[in-house]
Amino acid sequence: MRSKLVKFIIIAASIFTLVSISDYLPKNNGMNSTSNSVSNFVRALRSGDLDSLLSSVKDIISVDKNNNKHNLVLPRDLEQYILDEIGDIKGIKIINEPKIIRIIKPIQKTPVKSDFKLGEINENTNKAVNDPGYKYEWDISYTEADKAWPLIKQKREIKVAVLDTGVDYTHPDLKNRVLKSKGYNFVDNNSDTMDDNGHGTHVSGIIAANANDNIGIAGIDGTLDVKIIPIKVLNSNGEGEVNDIVRGIKYAADNGADIINLSFGANEKSKSIAEAISYAKSKGAFVVAAAGNDNEDSDNISPAGDGAFTVAAMSYNYKKASFSDYGNCIKVSAPGVEILSTVPGGYEAWDGTSMAAPVATGIAAMVKAEDPNLSPSQIEDVLDSTAKDIMSKGKDKQSGYGLIDAYNAIEKVKQLEK
Repeated sequence: MRSKLVKFIIIAASIFTLVSISDYLPKNNGMNSTSNSVSNFVRALRSGDLDSLLSSVKDIISVDKNNNKHNLVLPRDLEQYILDEIGDIKGIKIINEPKIIRIIKPIQKTPVKSDFKLGEINENTNKAVNDPGYKYEWDISYTEADKAWPLIKQKREIKVAVLDTGVDYTHPDLKNRVLKSKGYNFVDNNSDTMDDNGHGTHVSGIIAANANDNIGIAGIDGTLDVKIIPIKVLNSNGEGEVNDIVRGIKYAADNGADIINLSFGANEKSKSIAEAISYAKSKGAFVVAAAGNDNEDSDNISPAGDGAFTVAAMSYNYKKASFSDYGNCIKVSAPGVEILSTVPGGYEAWDGTSMAAPVATGIAAMVKAEDPNLSPSQIEDVLDSTAKDIMSKGKDKQSGYGLIDAYNAIEKVKQLEK
C-alpha cells in the first residue's frame, strides 16, 4: 500500500473559488512546455487572477471556506520547476499529501467449495443459523456475535457506509442489504457502485450478508436490520485518490451513515483524510479503519491513526496475525485470517486487516442498533472497555484493548440504558 506523493499549495484569496491547475500542466515531458506551464501558473498567482486558474474540481482535496484558502494539487514532477518560483508569494504553504490510496490487499485468498469447509477452523455449533457456510465463520463465534444477537432490541435501521471498490449489489447473499440508491461512485462520478474488484463485496458480506436464508454465509450482524451504503472511491485496481476518499467520507456522513468502514490505506499521513474523519464524527458517524498488512507501525499512516477506530487482525491462536500492523493507534483486534465472505460470483476466505475492520464495524452497528443515541465517542468507549485481553494486560500496541466482543458490548450498553 505504498503511495505516491503530490504537493498541495494553499493560497489565501479574497473570493471563494474551486481551483485546479490542470490547464497549466505540461502536455508533454518537454522542458520548454513545463517551463511555460509553470510561468503561466505563477503569473496567475502573482496577479491574483484566480479566475484564470479555473479548470475542474477533479484535483481539489478541500477548500477552507472560513479562511478563504484554496488547495491546489501540484504533482511532484513540477516541484523542481515551481518551488523556487513561488517561494516569495505571500499566503502560500507547501504540504505533503498522499495522492494514491490503495486497498489493504488480502495476504491470501482461499477459494471455497460448495460445502464451505475450511481446514483449521473449529466449527460453530449454533443450530439456529441455517446458512451452510456459517459453521466456518470463526469471526462470529470468537467475537460472540451470535450470542449477542438475541439480546439486541433494535430501535431503527442502521446504515453502514462501505468506502471501497464498490459492492456487488446483485449477489444473492446481499439481496435487500444494499441501499443502492443512496450510494455514489466517486471514481467515475456517477451512481453506479458495482464492484469491479471484489474487495468491497467481501468487506460488505462480512458485515451484512443475509443470515438464515439457507444460502451462503451469515454476516456478523445476523438478521439485524443493517444496510450497506455503497460508496465507490477505489478503482478496479483497488486504487483511489485522496480527494475522492475525502468526498466519499463527507458524503457518507451527510447521507445518514451511522458507521463508516475504511479498509484501505497509504503509508503517509493525510491531513485531508483526518479532517474528513473528524467531520464525519461530528455528524455522528463512527469511523472504523484497517490497521494495514505490512507488520509495521501504523501510527503514521492514513486512515489508521487519523482519528478512526483502528483495528488489528488476530489469528486463531489469539495472537496478532503475522502480517497485521501494530501501534499506539490500535484500538482493538478482530479475526482477520481465513474470513469467509461474499465475492462477485460466489464466496472466498481472505486474510487481512481489511477483513478484521468490518468485523469491528459490524459489532459497532450492533451497539448502535441497541442504542441509536450513542455518540461515536460513547461507542468507542463501549468497545474499548468490553474487549477481552488477549496479549499484554491492558492496552498494548499489538492488540489494542484486546479482542472485540459483541456480547460484552451489548451487555454494557444495556447497563448504560438502565
